[in-house]
Amino acid sequence: MSMTIRGQVVSTEKEDGSSFMSADTIIFKYPKEAITSKSLIIVQPTERAIVVIQGQIVADLPPGSHNIQTPGNPVSAFLSKFRYNTLPYDTVVYFVSTTRHEVRVSGISQTDDLVPLEYETAVYFRVQNPSALVTSVQFSSLYFKDADLVHYISPIVDQEVSSILNRVSLTDVFKKFSDVSTAVTGALKQFLSEIGIDLISVRITRLLPQDPELRRIIQLRDLGIPLSDAVRMGLARILAENQNPASVNMAIGVPYYPNLSTIVNLPDGLIRVSMGRRGQQSSGGGQQ
Repeated sequence: MSMTIRGQVVSTEKEDGSSFMSADTIIFKYPKEAITSKSLIIVQPTERAIVVIQGQIVADLPPGSHNIQTPGNPVSAFLSKFRYNTLPYDTVVYFVSTTRHEVRVSGISQTDDLVPLEYETAVYFRVQNPSALVTSVQFSSLYFKDADLVHYISPIVDQEVSSILNRVSLTDVFKKFSDVSTAVTGALKQFLSEIGIDLISVRITRLLPQDPELRRIIQLRDLGIPLSDAVRMGLARILAENQNPASVNMAIGVPYYPNLSTIVNLPDGLIRVSMGRRGQQSSGGGQQ
């Protein structure tokens, strides 16, 4: 990955006006080989900068311009304390986003009657304590993004969602939306607060059976169609897709026989008349 760094200026802004801090970036680790004792650290309004020297956090810099050589700067105070004339090579600057972020966590659980369900939750958060977050997560590249945080919170979300869904039947699962949100919110709030993140809210965005046929049956039921009729309509659709003539009978609830005269409930007299005419034609043909 090619990267252009402005000499002496430590910032997330690139020379072309774009930024290393994309919408899904939580932490950006500035390349340490570009940090010198004469560097000027510029923190954008939606960021905070965490300076780590030799494994110790020496500064949490707010938005603004920070000259390392300024006597009042925390980094300068650290250098004076240990009588460093220049910054050690292992100086790292982490830029942490303080804007609101959203991540989606999805998975599969099951009900008490063993029906697999697909779920998706939307989690809204912002970083409250950048120092705690930097020291609580690990990432191999220069970025820690929303997708990386999902790996941390997915087991927690899955455990809380399953703790509710595993105890209810399919017919009652949609009544438990608020219970699922409450359980996930409580567990995530505690965990995220420990790593410096403030949880804003949790919303259940999807909760559906994994089987698409079962989804359609539930949709028909919610439209006011009796459950038995909804199941029959679902089976009729499958038969129709396979070009099976029994699909019509399945839809209207009438037994299917190969004889087309019984495809619907015709009056008995009409059936006898049609059969009688057919018999006369057969006998007339035989006389000729």
